[in-house]
Amino acid sequence: MQAEVIKFAEFELDLGRYELRRLGHAVKLEKVPMELLILLAEKNGQLVTREEIIQRLWGDNVFVDARQGINTAISKIRVALKDDPDQPRILQTVFGKGYRLVAPIERASPEANQEAAKSHALLPTAEIEAGRLEASPSPPRVEHRDLMKPSHARALFLLIQAGYLFLYGATFTHLPQIERLGAPHLVPQLALLMGLVGAPLRLYLISAVALNYAGSGRLFRRVFPGILIIDVVWAAAPLFLFHRMGEVTLLFVAALAFLPFSQRTLISCAYSTATSGGAD
Repeated sequence: MQAEVIKFAEFELDLGRYELRRLGHAVKLEKVPMELLILLAEKNGQLVTREEIIQRLWGDNVFVDARQGINTAISKIRVALKDDPDQPRILQTVFGKGYRLVAPIERASPEANQEAAKSHALLPTAEIEAGRLEASPSPPRVEHRDLMKPSHARALFLLIQAGYLFLYGATFTHLPQIERLGAPHLVPQLALLMGLVGAPLRLYLISAVALNYAGSGRLFRRVFPGILIIDVVWAAAPLFLFHRMGEVTLLFVAALAFLPFSQRTLISCAYSTATSGGAD
């Protein structure tokens, strides 16, 4: 042998110490299975016939059931290597012929192996017993970026507020026509009330965001429950035009119902924290 340590998979076969190790920890293996494993490792992936095994383990004078002895030794090796006979990754059976190690084999000197053994010895036992150790990758770095530039988010937010003011003004202007649509008397009054409450609220938000007040994000989050109620009720306004525009008015209802949440997203982009300043 040119080297005293043979490595395969996560195992090390130390010929000098007559020891099998897994990830730096000794694995118990009896003499006959150990001798058979050494023979397989020495063959470096080549087929080892049953006749070779008998000659190596028992010599010419065989006083045991060699067939049963080989089967028992192979079973103990598989247990030590945690190898599934149905899906072998280390020890393969060639039916009617013999056995071979199919895992790549690497030979190393004992000196070069000492450092690796020390590092493996520090590994947690729970990970070793799991059957396979995988290096834990470092958590990916997450970069928190806004969905868009704060200035763009503010501009779009202001555009939405201006759109609401336009709708309020249109409602006030055409309130007599709305009342003649035959809707219950409460409906026009509710639309007027929403406009009267919503208009000053929109003007306040416009002034805060237009001046890029640093507390605009905190301000919007405080009044958002009220904004949500007003805007959800206001989303039903296009239904007044259902007799003229038909089912297309439902698209406007859906869009208006979604707007409160889009405004919240825009404010989050423009003012990610309560202390954000005016600089982009």
